Formats: sequence, C-alpha cells, structure tokens
Amino acid sequence: MTSDDRYLHIMRQDCPLPPGTHVVIYCRDSGGQEQDRSVSQQIEAAREYCHHHNLVLDHTYVDEAKVSSNTDKRNQLQEMLADLRRNFKHINDRYKREKAVQENPFGVIFWKSNRLGRDSIEATNIKTDLRLRAITIIDLITSANTGNSAIDSLIEAFQQWQDEQALDEISENAKRGLAQIISTRDTDAEFRKYNPEWPMTGAYVGIMPGKIPRGFKGIPVQIGIYSRKRGRNTGEPRIVQHAVPDPDLWDRCYLAWEMRRSGATYGEVHKALKLFKNMNSYDTFFSNPIYIGNFDYGGKIYENFLPPMIPKEWFEAEQKLREERAKKLQGKKMNRSLEPRRVASEHLLSGLVVCGHIDGEEHPMNIEHIPGEKNKRGSYTFFMCTVMKNSRGVECQAKRMSMKSLDKTVIDNLLAYVLTMDNLRPLAANIAKSIEERSNDAGTRMMAVEDKLAEVQKSLDNIMDAIEKMGYATHLQQRYDNRKREEEELLSELQVLKALQANRKQISFISDEALEGWIEYMRTALESENKSVARRIIQQFVAKIVIKEGTGTLYYTFPFPDELYMPSYGNLDPRGLEPLTSTVRL
Repeated sequence: MTSDDRYLHIMRQDCPLPPGTHVVIYCRDSGGQEQDRSVSQQIEAAREYCHHHNLVLDHTYVDEAKVSSNTDKRNQLQEMLADLRRNFKHINDRYKREKAVQENPFGVIFWKSNRLGRDSIEATNIKTDLRLRAITIIDLITSANTGNSAIDSLIEAFQQWQDEQALDEISENAKRGLAQIISTRDTDAEFRKYNPEWPMTGAYVGIMPGKIPRGFKGIPVQIGIYSRKRGRNTGEPRIVQHAVPDPDLWDRCYLAWEMRRSGATYGEVHKALKLFKNMNSYDTFFSNPIYIGNFDYGGKIYENFLPPMIPKEWFEAEQKLREERAKKLQGKKMNRSLEPRRVASEHLLSGLVVCGHIDGEEHPMNIEHIPGEKNKRGSYTFFMCTVMKNSRGVECQAKRMSMKSLDKTVIDNLLAYVLTMDNLRPLAANIAKSIEERSNDAGTRMMAVEDKLAEVQKSLDNIMDAIEKMGYATHLQQRYDNRKREEEELLSELQVLKALQANRKQISFISDEALEGWIEYMRTALESENKSVARRIIQQFVAKIVIKEGTGTLYYTFPFPDELYMPSYGNLDPRGLEPLTSTVRL
C-alpha cells in the first residue's frame, strides 16, 4: 500500500484473480440516502484495487443519479451485461466452468453486490448468469457489511456457496432437460405429432445440442411448441438440430481414421486433410465415439445414436493406443513399441534394438547423437545401452553401435534373405489354409446370427401390428425399443462376420504374381527416402535386434502379424495370421 492509496484499507484485501487478468468495473450512483460513496470515489477505489493486484482494466461502466426500481433503466448496466453475454457463453458443466475460470479468467468489479440489482432476487439472477459464463465477481465491500470484517467474510463465503449450489441446480436441470430431448426416438408420440412422415424405425432421431462433430451436419427439426405462459416464444415451433452425415466431409473424415489406423501421426493427418485449423482438435476427434455411432452425453452412452463412420475395431484400437501412451505420462510401464517418440521417430530401428552384453539379460538401447565440429569431426549417431549409460559403465560395459551401419545391415539382410520368392512361396499354402479356416468359422457363426436376427425381426413386426391395432402404449414401446436394440447389435455383428468371410476362389491359390507384387512393394519402401514407410515395414518383420560384442542377432517375423500396415496385392491378404519367427546373424 502506498501513500496515494486512499481506499485500500476499507476494501477486501484478497484477490481471487491472478495478476494480469482483464476486468471491467461497474459503478452506480442512485442519488438516494443509501449512497455511501460517490461514483468518482467508487471508480477511484476500484482502480486502486486493480493497480494493487496488477489487474488489467478494460472498461468502466457508470450509471449516475437515477433512483431505479429495476435494472432496465440502467443503460450502462445493460450495456455491460450485453457485452459480457456476447463475449462469454454459458458453461453448464461445472468442471468445464471451473477449468475456464482457471485457464481464461475474467472479472467484474463493483462496490457492493446491490450495484448489480435493485433487490436481492434480481442481483442473484444477474450474478448467477455471470458465474455461469465463468466470470469472477469481485465485491469490494461485502454486501453484509456488519462492521466486523471476519463476520463479513464468513457471510460472503456462505453466499458464494449458496450461489454455487444454485449454479449446480441450474446445470443439472439443463442437462436433465437436454437428456430427455437427446433420447427422443422416431417412434415417440410427441415427435410423430409434428413429423408424421418420418420413417418409423425405433432409432434415435439424432438430436445433438451444441457443435456438431466434424463429418456430420445439423438439420433443423421440430419436436414441439413452446408452452411458456409468457415470453416471445410462446406458441412458436420448438426447433432443434439433428445430426446427419455431411457428404462434403464424410469421406475426408473416414480417410483421417484410415490414415490413423495405418500409423499416421496427427501432423501427417492434418497436412493431408486439413480437417481443423488447430492441431489440438484431432485429439478430441480421435477420441469421440460418435464415429462408431455412439453419443456420449453427461457420462451416458447412447448406443447406435447415429450411422457409424468406421468399424468399432478401429476405434477400440485407437483408444488402446491412447491408453498405452497415457501410461507414460503417469510414470507407468507401457509397451515400448507404442511410445509416442518411437512411433513418431524418423529413425528406422528406434525401439527395436536391445543390449545383450550381460548373459540372460536384455536392456533397451536408446539413440544418442554427438554433433559435429567444423574442421574437426563429423556428427555421430549411435545406439547406447541405457544401463551402461546410467551406471557409467559399471553394470554394463557394452560398446556403442553406429546407427548408420546397423540400419544398412538390417535392410541388406531383409532384402537378401527374407523378402525373396523362395523364402515366402512356401508360406502361401499355409496362408491360404488359415484364411479359409477363418472364413469357414465366420460362415458358421453367420448362420446362427441370421437365425436369431430373423426371430427378432419377426417379433418387431408383431409389436408394430399390436401398436397399430391397440394404439400407443408404454409397455409396447419398451418391448419395441429392447427388440430394436437387439436387432442393431445383431446387424453389427453380422457386418463384422461378413468382412471376415473370404471368396473361396480367391483363397484357393496365392499366385506368384501376388507374392511378387507384395515383395516389390516392401523392397521399394525399404530403399526409398520415405523413412516413415520403411520403418513400418521393418517393424512388421523385425521383432528385435540383440547387440552383443559388436555383432547382433536379428529376430524377424513374417508374414505381417499386424493388420494395421498390411497392404493387399491381388488375392494376397494374409492378415490376422500367427507370425512365424526365425533368427538371422548380422
């Protein structure tokens, strides 16, 4: 406090906002006997408070000399509220609101809480609206003002708690009302009253509040009329948006998932498709279950809410990958091959090389780099045992291994001894046999699912006949919804089984031409400058490389064990097979 500060001693001493936060000030002079400070004094005090706590003052709103029984006549108050409502949206979710307060703080400063409303009800409504927008309200003099600062603080804290309880109740009521709208199905009587031509399938209408996910678009649909006793919307149609596939973005979004399934990074997806302006949006995109048709709202999953864009297996694989990477942030042990730095690494053998210097033990080898010095030496990139490095050569004495020479040796061995017709042709019969067995198993399961599906669909027809004869009834609707969900689950399972079934003519023989196409693709990738593709090829064949005393053993796996990167050539598609392993001395 400086000698120029005249009011700090009579105001609250704390500040709920961090330094640098932007704020606005609202001051009012009623001109009546209640007035304890003039407008100029209120402004001066508020500015002292801002200066003392390093707050950035954006604007000052002032209403002077009007004894008002309502806020409609306070032009500056209305202007301030309009500005704030335009710049800050309602956040009904409490945790999102608290996060917004922390990450993007903003405040309104006033002398007393009654400066925001003429009576307690009006003031509470305005304060509640502002807090729902994650705006912090700063009362320089507590509304209690008993003369005892300790009691005043307790009263203010209690009032804030009451306000937060009111906000929670508003949020819950809003969520409850929206949840009822979201769960609307095309068989609901109220919905059909306004949409009689809508096909009756028992499915969700697809009503979504807020922003529609990328790949879908919102279409207006009427679900009722406003029945408020007062207000401009009384008797007007109640229009909401239901989501449908967006033909302009659907294929691009599908391609994004396909690229991700093939190991592409967020950066690669963004560079190719430009789905969003901000890279951070891809994290939400690839974690949203709406792309398999499920809608997550308020912690509840609405299954088969919209038409699925991708198979469920793609989504689950992506979430598994995300879970593994989350373990690293939590300090837990994770699958080394899924570590973000290794997946995104430009080094061909990152995550595959281990040190076998100590008998019976294998330790990871990380890539290290020594930059070159002008006119002295060139740069040197090498693999180093982590145990040797961390123990300074005490627990392990393994030597460094040049990355360049190891890369070349591995690629040369793959080209010379693995990716050859003689080596891969004997596998063709086993590949065809495995695919045929899997196809036969899928066919047997399909017959059972189709029988069950026919039974469920017959039941649905019977229920619909009952509804037409007897009219709408709650118990019939419940039976219909249950059977409809069964039908959707069976149709989804049937789709998966059909994908597993192969054409017998295609799997009866894998031609040399197909094998040559596959081999040529991989050889070209290994010899190209595209390290990303070459690295994926190596990862599919090489399980690990054990380095010991300057030599190494290459453990390779073929055919491709992981369908994520497996290209198909003609009739050859050996995905999902058990891998074969062998060793090659480097």
